Amino acid sequence: MELDSTLGYILGRVSRKVHYRLDGIFKSRDITIEQWVGLRIIHEDGPLCQKKLSDLMEKNQNTVKALVDRLEGKGLIRRSVDPGDKRNLILELTGQGLALLRSLSPLEAEVNALIEGSLTPRQTDTLKNLLLKLEKKL
Repeated sequence: MELDSTLGYILGRVSRKVHYRLDGIFKSRDITIEQWVGLRIIHEDGPLCQKKLSDLMEKNQNTVKALVDRLEGKGLIRRSVDPGDKRNLILELTGQGLALLRSLSPLEAEVNALIEGSLTPRQTDTLKNLLLKLEKKL
């Protein structure tokens, strides 16, 4: 089987194309895709502790600490001590972080619409379900 016909190679190629497109959007606002994902998770699941963010991002805690340091340095999130457990730091968006999220979300949605627009709604659902099934196996 030739490399360019293997599922792993095709998935990687598609992933890179999506990554490059999103990266072009986010770079203009001085944010990386990884930072964007962190902001989205904090917004959707927060306020939450760094460990929970690490789990949801599937990244080690040191990587997430560095990401949180950068987001806090940019004024996009704030950390506060968890009153229930002083060992935990609680993360939440600042007004500036929320404003960035609101301004970039429509652009992210355009990229997702472009991706999904290449398929029928049924194909999109099938692809998502198949990818989720693969994810569980890996």
